[in-house]
Amino acid sequence: MPSGFVKNVVGYCDRISVLPKESIALKLSSYKPGKAQVSIVELISGDDRPHGTGLIENVIDPSLGDAIEIPFQPLALGSYASVTSMPELVAGRLEVLVYPTLPDEEPQTLVNMAGVRLYITEHGFGVASSDTTLFLEVPVQRHRWYEVSLEFGHPVTLKIKKLPLGSGEKVLTWAVIDDVDIAVGAGDWLFAAREAAKECFNGRLEAPSIISGGETIASWNFSLGIDTQVIKDSSGNGRDGVLFQTPTRAVRGACWDGSHQNYRDAPEQYGAIHFHEDDLTDAGWRDVVSWSVPKSLRSGQYAFKIIQEDSEEYVPFFVRAPKGRRGSDVAYLVPSATYLAYANIRLAFSGGLLGQTRIVDANQAFLFAHKDVGFSLYEHHADGSGVHFSSRHRPILNFRPKTGTWAFNADTHITAWLDAIGQEFDIVTDEDLHLEGYEAIEGYRVLITGSHPEYYSTSMRNALSDWLAQSGRLMYMGGNGFYWRIAFCPQNPAIIEVRRAEDGTRAWISNPGEYYQQFDGQYGGLWRRLGGAPNELVGIGFAAQGFDGGTYYRVREGSSDPRAAFIVDGVDQTDVWGNFGIQGGGAAGEEIDRWDESLGSPLHALILATSEDHKVGMLRVKEEFHMMHPLTEDSKVRADMIFFETPSGGAVFSVGSISYTGSLSHNGYENEIERLTRNVLNRFNDPKPFDYPISE
Repeated sequence: MPSGFVKNVVGYCDRISVLPKESIALKLSSYKPGKAQVSIVELISGDDRPHGTGLIENVIDPSLGDAIEIPFQPLALGSYASVTSMPELVAGRLEVLVYPTLPDEEPQTLVNMAGVRLYITEHGFGVASSDTTLFLEVPVQRHRWYEVSLEFGHPVTLKIKKLPLGSGEKVLTWAVIDDVDIAVGAGDWLFAAREAAKECFNGRLEAPSIISGGETIASWNFSLGIDTQVIKDSSGNGRDGVLFQTPTRAVRGACWDGSHQNYRDAPEQYGAIHFHEDDLTDAGWRDVVSWSVPKSLRSGQYAFKIIQEDSEEYVPFFVRAPKGRRGSDVAYLVPSATYLAYANIRLAFSGGLLGQTRIVDANQAFLFAHKDVGFSLYEHHADGSGVHFSSRHRPILNFRPKTGTWAFNADTHITAWLDAIGQEFDIVTDEDLHLEGYEAIEGYRVLITGSHPEYYSTSMRNALSDWLAQSGRLMYMGGNGFYWRIAFCPQNPAIIEVRRAEDGTRAWISNPGEYYQQFDGQYGGLWRRLGGAPNELVGIGFAAQGFDGGTYYRVREGSSDPRAAFIVDGVDQTDVWGNFGIQGGGAAGEEIDRWDESLGSPLHALILATSEDHKVGMLRVKEEFHMMHPLTEDSKVRADMIFFETPSGGAVFSVGSISYTGSLSHNGYENEIERLTRNVLNRFNDPKPFDYPISE
């Protein structure tokens, strides 16, 4: 870890949201095992920068008993499959299709048959038992399929066939026979690993089967149960297995011919599983301490706070209001799915997406030093494939206060503002919204989004749309929202999936034929390409991004419309709004959205203000370019602040900028951005219906 930062303790919770009277468990590990103090705090603001909103926390429970003993708990990366209680086999034939993506000098296990291992290196394929080793030298290529057949007993035969790709390649075959004895004992079998986190395979396996004495002992068909973590034995012998660390399914197999793009239409062409040495969706740590949420605790944003000598850790969680007993008519919709998408992202201090190039806090320093906490959905596995899954069942170092102002910590500008104006609010997380749908937000008059609610499942989007149709009032307080479709794991909603299909501003793209999500079978990618552009929901959609500083909004004629009188009430500035802020120096910046009639923005929406004078780094989104380069002067690079009413008597206010919430606190919350935003909140919280301005 770079000098100057200390971070020994890390942790995560068993759940992200909890109700009063329920318990939440904290899982911790320390690189210096020993005692620590654990308390519960309410997190109001996490931006501890000198020019930020400051660290604001309220102690809820000062100590969870005597000093808590924190052990060291390792992180074991690498996905694999396990089949228990396989029988003893004196002789037999193992067959499997193998697609290596990162062969190396060191062996990677393909199949471990209770101690008899079939493995691969960059130089060939081998088999090893406790007293015998056989190796077949083969020029192993990445991204090519190999048929592997191992006949064991006496003698032992290893056969390899390389399948051609396209008309420029031919079938190649190799074989070796050795006059030795290898028998397979009874026990557990593993695919893609020698044991957990040992000799993990990078690549795809398909159709492993084992025949002995003329009978099929097991035949695993990976095209069955793609949405599960189970591998099915189609032999009828019931030898199903279980997947660990969520390898990627719904991927092309050896017989994929391009005639089908959806794995559900031709599952036999998608009979492969892609394993990675660095997959991690469940650290598997044991509970160190748990806490029962008091019955009277209000809904809000909380955290376990852990102090061990000079090392500090916060592990946030959210307390919801009991159903039927709302604490407020206003709910803050926590973009927890987006937090998972960016979980442990390292681009901020690697000269990448977020522009920053140096490490600025202990959490970033820990990420720099520890790849073993896993990756964000913006990074690549060791074999170069994109990271499709993210999980909250592991330490997430940027889901913390006192770290970079992106995602969670930036969103504490919203909770700090609500606290400053004395506005009570309840919490609903993305996970709650996905699991419960409309019921999660039913009864709330006002919903406030985070600054960047980018990742949305179909269930989430449908719930929000249904809520707006029931006179809901939505304050979309950010930019680049409702952009990517995602799926939640049906067996474990702690895990989300993204398929970056066809287009969009993204760090990687899914392989052709692999655009359909394995968890729910839906086509992945941009909501804009799926018949659900953000403009149709909130009036604006992603227009441009740039991280070289923010700017202001130029007030537009829409602000003078009588329908907007409540918004500008008491706002003295009539020319520009928001030429200040702690998020880039202006209210309009980082990622911005615009009104666009062609994408479904409501025609009756009032454009209150439009950003201008963006710096050269603010460039239009790539999905809007086909055969041309971005323009130096581009009228579509702008943030539009808008307001519109819905037919049901509700309304939407959208600001169109991630940087917007960083301007609320300027001058001690005495500024035009804060005033007009508070005006909107107050009117939206008034039960009086809005008049729809279009008559039939």
